[in-house]
Amino acid sequence: MRTHIKVVALVNLLYSALGMLAALGTLFGSIFGSMATLNPIVMIVGTVGGVIAASVIGLISLFGLIAGFALLNHQNWARYVILVVSAFRLVKWPWGTAFGAYSIWVLTHDDTVREFTLHG
Repeated sequence: MRTHIKVVALVNLLYSALGMLAALGTLFGSIFGSMATLNPIVMIVGTVGGVIAASVIGLISLFGLIAGFALLNHQNWARYVILVVSAFRLVKWPWGTAFGAYSIWVLTHDDTVREFTLHG
């Protein structure tokens, strides 16, 4: 299971890094896209909506990054954070669903729980 734990950590690091880029793209896209309309109401609503969406995506990705590094160091709390992040990722078809389901399977496996109990 140690190999699976490392794979989960690395996949979460990579997927979270891509999520941070997606958050930046969402932020800039919503700001510039809503400004291009030249409609003041659309500018405000589009910018606020984009900032909220980018914040949610960015926070989930930030938690995934931090927990991915901690999971590589066998921190028990990281297992719980990755489980929560993976639950959110289940709705991102197809890759988020695959990575989320795999992460949940690995981190709830009896051998993994034993592994973290021994090290933690």
